[in-house]
Amino acid sequence: MSYIDMKYISTYYYANVIQGVIEDPSSYLMNLESIFGDSGVLNYIEPFKKRSNLHAFIEFIIDSLFWEQYSKLKISNCIDRSHFDFDNPRYITPLEHIFEEYGVDHLSFMEWWNDSEEDILEERHFEDYYQELVLLEGYYKVIELLGEEVFYILFLNRKLLQEFNEIFSSYLNMCDGDDFAMEFVKENSLEPILKTDYKLKRVSIPSWVKRAVYFRDRGACTKCGKDLSGYLSLENQENYDHIVPLNLYGFNDVTNIQLLCKECNSKKSGYQRAAETKYQSWYKK
Repeated sequence: MSYIDMKYISTYYYANVIQGVIEDPSSYLMNLESIFGDSGVLNYIEPFKKRSNLHAFIEFIIDSLFWEQYSKLKISNCIDRSHFDFDNPRYITPLEHIFEEYGVDHLSFMEWWNDSEEDILEERHFEDYYQELVLLEGYYKVIELLGEEVFYILFLNRKLLQEFNEIFSSYLNMCDGDDFAMEFVKENSLEPILKTDYKLKRVSIPSWVKRAVYFRDRGACTKCGKDLSGYLSLENQENYDHIVPLNLYGFNDVTNIQLLCKECNSKKSGYQRAAETKYQSWYKK
């Protein structure tokens, strides 16, 4: 069985920021264009990767936030007060606390500073330290671990998952008729998974995706609440449905799948409906 060691190191802060970006992508448009623009979205169409599109998106945003944080660090905020010595102060940056909590080896700021040829500490030195930190394997390991915690929280939010997949689908839709996209498809041999209008072809849903979605949706139709466990009725058949339909440029991604009963799935057909926001409570009140 697979477990996540949840450290909850500002996990909800990062989840909240990422939710804000998904709900209002216009405020983050330039950054999104850097990964999705010029047909960059085609880098994300491989079907049902375990490192889902949401994982990649979360890690991109966390990386951006780390850089933004280091570009604004003040010396007074980085004094290591646990080892305070007025004559010989030590400094520790916020990201180092995250490294330590996850137990990931890293280059500390004080190690970097002692190896440098600088004499007087200035705030620009935190940016210089960050530029060296990002070259180390541990930096991306921390982003991956923190990203997994944020994914665990956001994967429960079907409404947010719909909005997230709508962002992806809008960029994929823009590829239709784009010469650069056409060349990208040929160079990367993407024809087997794409239709000529750049809609993704239907593929069989892996068992690990079904299992993840089944347990997230607690074995019940997300529309009508019908039990699909097979314990109450063998007639109720589970259907794994694309939240944003493939017909509307939806993706074959674990974040774009929900559990429906046969009847609700038939009513939806290839059209999109608002994701359900009703969830079973943990206990009766």
